[in-house]
Amino acid sequence: MTLALLPQAPVWVLDDPRAPAKGLASAIAGRLGLPFRRLHGLQAESPAPGGPGPGLVLSCGAAAGMRALLLRARHGCRGVHCATGSLAYEQPYGWLPFDLTVWPSFRGEPAGWAERSTTRPWHKVRRERMLPVLGVPTVVSPALLARARDLWDERLSHLPHPRVALLFGGGERKAALALGRQLTAIVGRRRGSVMVSVLPDGARVGESLLAGLAGCLHLVYRAGEPGEDPTLGFLGVADAVVVAGVGVQTLSEACAASAPIFAAATGGEDRQARMLLDRLRQARQVRPLTGDLSAWPREPLDEAGRIAREIRLRFGGVER
Repeated sequence: MTLALLPQAPVWVLDDPRAPAKGLASAIAGRLGLPFRRLHGLQAESPAPGGPGPGLVLSCGAAAGMRALLLRARHGCRGVHCATGSLAYEQPYGWLPFDLTVWPSFRGEPAGWAERSTTRPWHKVRRERMLPVLGVPTVVSPALLARARDLWDERLSHLPHPRVALLFGGGERKAALALGRQLTAIVGRRRGSVMVSVLPDGARVGESLLAGLAGCLHLVYRAGEPGEDPTLGFLGVADAVVVAGVGVQTLSEACAASAPIFAAATGGEDRQARMLLDRLRQARQVRPLTGDLSAWPREPLDEAGRIAREIRLRFGGVER
């Protein structure tokens, strides 16, 4: 069944509600430009009597992947799975018959992949059905940030350039204070401003960061505060973006910005985030924070869009 049939047989989405799988399959579905429905509770339900089944099932997370395979077998549809954990790389789970498996390349290749692919010809087929991605698929895209810029540009027009957007996810108090002072020195010399988004995990040491920023003009939003979250607006209007102590999803979202991306170590990064940061540096998506905010040639990251284009290309869709 090809995507040409999807107006009668829409895309079905099975998202595992648990982190880190939450919302990743939906992010891809939203970029296909086709109708889709989300199945809650990971149910593998049948279509209404006489109605069409799905033409494509998108899944994310181990439990959702198993349900997606059941739907694929029942309805003869395509199955695309977004892997999130180590189970995706081990036998037998890593080689289950999805039509396409998206896997985060910053975790490294599946264990024993090279050896198996040279000794067993059928593994070559499986390898061709694996799509490595640099970050993780997310609803935050360059196009979404461009719309956020249009929405927030006037509201933030009182902030002088250069504007630095800081996504702060926590860390050690000393490191947070030092980061605030570093940004004060960088921005102060240029008479610019800092737009701070304190993520939920950053609340504990957020005051240390703000103490370091006392010497420069800054605007702060703390996650959970009343009113509209301006984080996307910050990313949209920023002349430079700094990430500190954030996770894999926030790193991927930040890299969708057109501004240069800088990383500061505060001790709040988990192992997965450090692995992704290494790959982002190698790909010239991110540079360490120094005193220089100059831009360099880079393409904003849009992995959800790239996956959607690959699905349309492989399964008969045409890019809009």
